[in-house]
Amino acid sequence: MYKASIGITTNMKLDATKWIAQKSDELGAASIWIGEDIGIGQEVFSLTASTLLHSNKVRVGTGIVPMSVHNISTLARAALGLHEIARDRFVLGIGIGGLQDLHKLGINLTKPVTALREAVGAFRKLWTGETVTTQNQLFELNNYNMRNIDGVQIPIFLGVRGPQMLRLSGEVADGVILSGPPDYLRYAVEEIDQAARKANRAPDAVEKVAWLPTIPTFKGGKESLAKKVVAIVVADMPKQVIDKLSIDSEKINRLRDAVAKGGPKAGIPFVDREMMDTFTISGDCEHMVDMFEKIAQLGVNEVVLGPPFSGDWRDAMTAIFQEIMSRRDT
Repeated sequence: MYKASIGITTNMKLDATKWIAQKSDELGAASIWIGEDIGIGQEVFSLTASTLLHSNKVRVGTGIVPMSVHNISTLARAALGLHEIARDRFVLGIGIGGLQDLHKLGINLTKPVTALREAVGAFRKLWTGETVTTQNQLFELNNYNMRNIDGVQIPIFLGVRGPQMLRLSGEVADGVILSGPPDYLRYAVEEIDQAARKANRAPDAVEKVAWLPTIPTFKGGKESLAKKVVAIVVADMPKQVIDKLSIDSEKINRLRDAVAKGGPKAGIPFVDREMMDTFTISGDCEHMVDMFEKIAQLGVNEVVLGPPFSGDWRDAMTAIFQEIMSRRDT
């Protein structure tokens, strides 16, 4: 049985993220994943600490923090502090960052897989008290030691997309946060499992979390928002992901061209039901839970609900979790 979780971002209001943290156990959520919108809204580690403190049982993870905009020693110390707040409930989710964000920041990485691999290794060494010296395109450490640390194990999840990154996750990560259409998710799970086996790891040792944009279109939720999100997602999607899809490439190209010329709103007329079901989980309560179940059948352990949220999203979220739980009881 798949686990159902909640996704929030730093760009959400404090009263909304606080409500989710306080209600998470009552709803039956397994985790709360916190995505960082670079330079927008709440500070990601403050929000993570608040979420841990306002919840009791739920796992809380960053999903993700882009390595490209943070100092690695700061990330290591922040993760250790969050682990101290809630011991077994914190997960560090890291990645490189979205294509659009990196482009805006003028960041061009030629060896992102190597950098992320070295980051995972550096974190694990630092948390066990080792002194680390390493340098790559993303960070540099020179005889750095965190001091006064007894040695801890903090789960590391990677937010990745491309084939090399997926294989890296299978080799070294505790889990992976995936985003993309079902055709791609099926491929991604296979790549991760195969890489895990080659690294003499059990495929089940790598948790697979699927986080797609989820937009309820009941309880006042707007279908136009779902279509706008599809436009944004398609515009930012790497070619290697699009190449895995069975959807008509001409439809994708028309949408991408419209967004390039006029922004996400210009892409709305090009989004149909097939595209909405391909790139988001949206619709009424029953349809959304049907989609969760289909995604779980691809080999995913956990499916994330939200964001974005619109309308009476609190009631919609409650209804969706109630539907999930009622199906488990039958």
